[in-house]
Amino acid sequence: MNPLAHFYPHSLPRSTRFHATADGQALDVLAHPSADHTSFECDGPVAIEIACSEIPSEVKVRPLRLDIEAEIIGNRIRFLAPGPQPLQVEVDGAHLLYVYALAPAAPTPQGPDVRIFRSGAVHEAGLIVLKDGETCWIEPGAVVRGSIRAADGSGFHIGGYGILDGGYWPEHEGRCRKSLVLDHCRNSRVEDILMLGPTSWMLVLGASEDITIKGIRQIAGDMSSDGIDIAGSRRVRISGCCLHNGDDNIAIKAICNKSGQDDRVPLGFPDEDWNHTVEDVVVSGCMFYNTHGGSAMEIGYETITEHIRNIRFEDIDVLAVHQFGSVFGIHNGDRARVENIVWDNIRIEHHFDTLIDFRVLRSRWNVDAERGFIRNIQIRNVVALQSIHNPGYTVSIISGYDADHTVTGVVVENFVLGGKLVRNADDLDLVTRHAHGITFAAETSAESRQPLPQARELAAAS
Repeated sequence: MNPLAHFYPHSLPRSTRFHATADGQALDVLAHPSADHTSFECDGPVAIEIACSEIPSEVKVRPLRLDIEAEIIGNRIRFLAPGPQPLQVEVDGAHLLYVYALAPAAPTPQGPDVRIFRSGAVHEAGLIVLKDGETCWIEPGAVVRGSIRAADGSGFHIGGYGILDGGYWPEHEGRCRKSLVLDHCRNSRVEDILMLGPTSWMLVLGASEDITIKGIRQIAGDMSSDGIDIAGSRRVRISGCCLHNGDDNIAIKAICNKSGQDDRVPLGFPDEDWNHTVEDVVVSGCMFYNTHGGSAMEIGYETITEHIRNIRFEDIDVLAVHQFGSVFGIHNGDRARVENIVWDNIRIEHHFDTLIDFRVLRSRWNVDAERGFIRNIQIRNVVALQSIHNPGYTVSIISGYDADHTVTGVVVENFVLGGKLVRNADDLDLVTRHAHGITFAAETSAESRQPLPQARELAAAS
């Protein structure tokens, strides 16, 4: 098929930095304070041309593993998008443009339990409360300004290629709300929508089970704009998401929800209802970009439950973790036993403050008097780039709280940092306290030691 561009109402702000085409067809490039963005559907490679307001000197197309070479001709950038795949274009190390190449859209569902927001309009929706089994569908070219709540039911489906704009609430009420909350839900799906901030937490699973999140895109820059928060939930599958957040991209926790009715469907649940056991969570095939703080992949700080266990992150591109966040984060501040956590096949293009940060601790976010522990953690098959800003600044930390609340059994296997295989704690600038059984395993294949494409150029330019 020829590229099918998504066009939005004229009232939305357009980019002043970028104009773009896909196979010669004009794209609608929207502006956002954190990153500009455009989207289209395709089923194969597409030639992208971007006209910049100023002549660019340097361009990177991420994820770098795709090895997409961008050609600069005057003020124009040209490259070949490989097909359906979200891409981040970084110009001169400062300006970001997301090019969302999407698979052909599914047909708009029909039926009495389907709530449709049609293309070509800005829908000032405010708070949307879904009924049991209801579908909320945002068509491409539609903007829904507000937030969505589903609670105490099953079969909820939220989808479509349109935009959910969480910026509605600061403008109308002077405060933020969580953008999308599934509260005590079962057997439900959230797919494909583009979520924009500023906002509070963007997508929250509270005490929910058997949830699928697929193909979600997010752009937000405010602090506390967590991407996906999994709070007291089980059997969760997250895949193919592209998250740009000002705080944690993925946060797994168990929490007392004391935010009141602002962020709740008023169904009478008590405050302490998102502190269930968290287990059987898989996050795969995603891209993460973190701007102000928090972690790309975080467990904690709130861990008010007995167990957080059997969590897996795999095939992840961490485009950047800026400022004081970490890439791999576990912050066990309450009583939970955090165990059986696996990171596998992770590619890290930029990080600064902390690479690995595992701690049993006490912080202002925590309420339990009892401390927990962390055990049986695997980090394997990792390629992390380094820049001139890392040595002497970036550290890793593995720390228990005291002799009775420790971190035990951490395996670092086939971890390549700056082109060098990590063989010991010194190679990671790793600091430990009340931590035992930390081991470093040799590489499993020569191929996995190869740097990301463009790694040398990235390190030189950073």
